[in-house]
Amino acid sequence: MALLALSLLMSCAGTTVSQPPATPVDEPEITTQTSAIESLLQTARNSRSPTAEVLLMDAVDLMLEAGSLDDAQVVLAEIQNTQNLPQALQVRYALAQASLALSREEIALALLALENPVVSNVAALDPILQMGVRQLRSESYFRSGEHITAVRERIQLAPLLGREALAANNNAIWEILSSAPASTLSNVNVDSYELRGWLELMRLVNTNQHHIQSQMSAIDQWRNTWTQHSASGQLPEALSLIYDIWEQRPREIALVLPMQEPLGRAISEGFLSAYYDAIAQGHDVPAVRIYDTSFRADVLTSYDQAVEDGVDMIIGPVLKDAVRRMQQSSRPMPVPTLALNYGDPGSMTPEGLYQFGLAPEDEIMQAADTAWAAGHRNAAVLTPTGEDYQRIQDTFVNYWTELGGRIVSIDSFADSGNYSPVIERIFSIDASKTRAAQIRNLVPRESVQFTPRRRQDVDFIFLLANPAEGRQINPTLELHFAGDVPVYAMPSIYDGGSSAVTNRDLNGIIFSDAPWVLEDNDPLKRSVSSTWAAASGPVQRLRAMGVDSYRLYLRLEQMHRFPYTRIVGATGMLSMKPDGGIRRQLNNALIENGVANSLPR
Repeated sequence: MALLALSLLMSCAGTTVSQPPATPVDEPEITTQTSAIESLLQTARNSRSPTAEVLLMDAVDLMLEAGSLDDAQVVLAEIQNTQNLPQALQVRYALAQASLALSREEIALALLALENPVVSNVAALDPILQMGVRQLRSESYFRSGEHITAVRERIQLAPLLGREALAANNNAIWEILSSAPASTLSNVNVDSYELRGWLELMRLVNTNQHHIQSQMSAIDQWRNTWTQHSASGQLPEALSLIYDIWEQRPREIALVLPMQEPLGRAISEGFLSAYYDAIAQGHDVPAVRIYDTSFRADVLTSYDQAVEDGVDMIIGPVLKDAVRRMQQSSRPMPVPTLALNYGDPGSMTPEGLYQFGLAPEDEIMQAADTAWAAGHRNAAVLTPTGEDYQRIQDTFVNYWTELGGRIVSIDSFADSGNYSPVIERIFSIDASKTRAAQIRNLVPRESVQFTPRRRQDVDFIFLLANPAEGRQINPTLELHFAGDVPVYAMPSIYDGGSSAVTNRDLNGIIFSDAPWVLEDNDPLKRSVSSTWAAASGPVQRLRAMGVDSYRLYLRLEQMHRFPYTRIVGATGMLSMKPDGGIRRQLNNALIENGVANSLPR
């Protein structure tokens, strides 16, 4: 029975988040399981304690395995006076409570069950029960954001495991560490050889992630140093995979871009800068063929030509319509393809097609998440007029309401240069003025003293504007008694090139943008700045996209198989969605004294 319980725990509480969908269970199997549960319950009700509780716990295990959470809760409630049961049964009861809570995403309740005094002295328990407690604790801490505590539980679990289970445990530890914020990993009280080794391995992998050869050399050096570490002889699969990726790497890449158009030129500048930087550092690089799609109506003819020429991988095209057409293919892509745009969300994507671009959806969701984390719940939305801007407005509204927020005001503006009317509408100041005018018509004008009042239920403004518009809108808010309302803007608010004096009218605005625009931490940025002409924010973002397209080309399989893999890119923190699209997490910044300063992550 203990083995059955552990099997259930391993399936319900494994740390690995990115698992394939469960295979549908055949109907006869469901019927058999239901019969087994009914038989256990019937026998339990005709048995005495503690046999009855053993049978009830067996039934609960089967219910949890089948996903019958409500039924499991009912049966658990039947077990009374648990403190009088044998210790092993008390532990099983606590583990079942925790597993049930985790299945319902009730993390606090799971941790409460696992803090039961009966499981506090884990080392004194039977090894099978120890494994169940450690694993469930690790999963609970992981989901609650206590990454290092979750890793410590896994480290304590490792000595109890055989080789195959140890490999799975190492994979779980690597997933936890890969998912942890950088700030969490930089401030750790290291209390064991194992934890120190894991943190050092993570540091080396992150430091060398832009060049896979450097990363492999760093891992090899780590293994030679940490010979007694559990991961030395059993690397996490996400790391061992990169050796296979390197052996099977593309030898020739096609770059399918409109080279004579500003969009393609900026992306290619970034790509080639990263390419030649790799050569300068002594790394092996693939041959690159460039297929110019400038001013062509059907860019997929260039794609087909690259395939016919025998390239091993294609980066591009950049037109959204071309990506949509590739999405519609019922067969795998002829060669792995990193399209530099996104097709239709929710559409089936053929095997071998990956999508990467500067999607406004990432920027919209990050602005909403940042405002939500700051405690704001009531949003006003202000964007330019136009069909494209309406889509951005709709995306924000839908996502904000999904989070649980309210849209209390929404409006748009034309390029008129006078933003007072739209600000008055957003804050209902126009209505306040109308009421004052009505009162003046009813009473002597000289007896009416009027101060406009804005609506008080706006927690923040979501703003889409360019720098010139923002430099007028922001002061207009102050003039209309709304200077204290936080503004969360899209990256377009900042061009990265204007002087601090010019940008002072943007002071106080919070926005998200690519690290490439906000910071000078990437050594390649200095090289690009010295090689190519100075550029505005939009061009800088496209160059950053070109840099990341080069840095991603060897990482796609790793990111696909292990979705928790994150790459610190020039355009943001990069990870892969289930449909093969690359998700960007940008840096948040606050404009102070006309300068954009990155906020702590």
